[in-house]
Amino acid sequence: MKVGIDLGTTYSAVARYDKNTSKPVIIPNAFGKEITPSVICFLDDGDILVGEDAKDMQSNGTGVNAAAFKRNMGDGSIAVSFNGKDYTSEDLSAMLLKHLIEDAEKATGEKIDEAVITVPAYFNDFQRTATIRAGEACGVKVSKIINEPTAAAISYGYKHAADKTVMVYDLGGGTFDVTIVRITKGNIEVIGTEGNHILGGKDWDAAIVKYVCDQFIDEYDVDPRDDLPTKNELIVAAEGYKKTLSIAESVTIPLNYDGYSAKYTLTRDEFESMTEHLLSATKDVCNSLIDSLQITWTDIDEILLVGGSTRMPSVSRFLRDLTGREVIAHSDTDLAVAKGAAITAELYCSNATGLRAMQVSDVTAHSLGVLSVAQDGRKYVNEIMIKRNSKVPTTTRRQFTIKKGNVTDKIEVYTLQGESRVPLDCNVLAKVVISGFFNRGQGVIIDIEYNYDENGVVNITAFQDGEPLNVEAQPVPDDIRWMGGDPHDKPSDEAILKNIAICVDLSRSMEMGNGDVLPIDAAKQSIRDFVNTLQDKDTYFSLIGFGDKIKVVQELTNDGYAILNSIDELKVKMVGRGTDASPLDMARSIVSSKPGVGIIVVLTDGIWGKKDNAVEQARGCRDDNITIIAVGFGEADTSFLRQIATVDDGALFTTIDRLGETFGTIATAISSGNMGLREGAAPGGRTQVSSRD
Repeated sequence: MKVGIDLGTTYSAVARYDKNTSKPVIIPNAFGKEITPSVICFLDDGDILVGEDAKDMQSNGTGVNAAAFKRNMGDGSIAVSFNGKDYTSEDLSAMLLKHLIEDAEKATGEKIDEAVITVPAYFNDFQRTATIRAGEACGVKVSKIINEPTAAAISYGYKHAADKTVMVYDLGGGTFDVTIVRITKGNIEVIGTEGNHILGGKDWDAAIVKYVCDQFIDEYDVDPRDDLPTKNELIVAAEGYKKTLSIAESVTIPLNYDGYSAKYTLTRDEFESMTEHLLSATKDVCNSLIDSLQITWTDIDEILLVGGSTRMPSVSRFLRDLTGREVIAHSDTDLAVAKGAAITAELYCSNATGLRAMQVSDVTAHSLGVLSVAQDGRKYVNEIMIKRNSKVPTTTRRQFTIKKGNVTDKIEVYTLQGESRVPLDCNVLAKVVISGFFNRGQGVIIDIEYNYDENGVVNITAFQDGEPLNVEAQPVPDDIRWMGGDPHDKPSDEAILKNIAICVDLSRSMEMGNGDVLPIDAAKQSIRDFVNTLQDKDTYFSLIGFGDKIKVVQELTNDGYAILNSIDELKVKMVGRGTDASPLDMARSIVSSKPGVGIIVVLTDGIWGKKDNAVEQARGCRDDNITIIAVGFGEADTSFLRQIATVDDGALFTTIDRLGETFGTIATAISSGNMGLREGAAPGGRTQVSSRD
């Protein structure tokens, strides 16, 4: 049996194509439900619960829970640790997929041997290949990876013969994608796609939790989030309150904690006002896609809503005001993606019957490039081979030269994914070594072929005079800071001068912990470890506290004793109770005051008051080649973190207990140069590869 699986951030679903009815149908789970919570719970007795049972445990704080792990798919970080074992998001996804498949097999009495699995359109190569591995770890063949909006469009469009251009607005639990498709006689042609993989319905849920807890704190001066079971119960309940506000003008939220009882009324108008910035973040993505495709809103016939969070009335109203186009809800808002995947699975079946021929073409969301040398020979650049929103599968072949006099028998090629011309602002996907070519030192021309397959996964091949060459994949080095240097520099062990400004949120929420450790204490210890890891004579640190005001706690110094002492001086509310002031301009001025690479690390656990001002300041930092890494936890706004971070994957969301680990990852990245650092010497012995455009 072949199925389609919507591997969602908050909920997942499995569907198959019913040849008798010529319709895709959802396969219910063991509880008879169409959707399964994407939650895993590790219990003290060693049992591992998945789905409905795990969500029940999450609501009362039992065991160690993992949810929304899809947001970290493919990054290799530890999502949860239990009983001495670490689990990545890929590991957890494999466990969830296994559970979904077992339930589906029990419900149908058939063995599942192949699956089409959906991913957010904006997933990169790391995330797509990790999803494929997770599926294969369950013992099924992953016949295809398909983008979620494309799957939804297939579910909608395979019945429609009318010619139309549709924007699929897909707001799921943890990710957001917008895709423009043309539907012609039921065939689907994707024109372009863009998205934000750390924005979703859970951010609206978090706003409700924050609202209720802030009210409770003002009334009783205690924070319900200090108690893990109470906090988890609130998180789970917030989703229900959000749904209620989609059909009612207000909702009453009861809260009992620490001997106090309260009831708070949240109106739909209040909810929409406090989440307006989240909708604004989706507006930026929509406008960016329209601009990149050089079309206007009048070229769009209708907006198709997909994802449970699009049921919020504010979404359709916002889109009508933005676009002036007709906004329609998919008849299977929560199930369209799984059903589209099931149709795709049937299309890819060699003996497909009962489903008319249907053509589907998709695009890649990210440009694919190669590390090359600029024409002036003074720097490395990301030479884009395949532009974003190109049709997939797609292949391009380019000629590269090995200069006369160089008798090497192998060359290194680095592939990158991203839009920036600056290599270190992109994801360095892979390193391959090409060998087996004939070289007498007279200059060699090699054809290198870059390919996005139909899953959006990258492949590289190479040829000399039409004959294939050996292409061996090797690990990307930990230290890649030479990509920001001059290709002609001689080998050098000279360290890069680094000026690092650490900006710490000191608003009142930093003293509202979840038990044994207060956020401010965890922050101090993590910053101490961070400083100790990087401290040397070439690294200078500054410490800035921010809230309603900004305070420079420590000017730029490489005196380890001084910076560690200044960390001890940090106190909650020393600069006000809220976060109305952005520290980025101040940090920019400080890190620019001395020669060297400028790096700003922002740590926050709340929602900032003047986001537009902070985003504008971040743009100034980007213009000055200053790297901003934004770390958030607690109630931090992940979409905002992404807006102020100046490098790919520079927005990091973590938890109090993993804060030290996150800062350790940043320290490693800074040491290796893999955080947008733009200075440094290129090691010697590298074969220079230049493009013959």
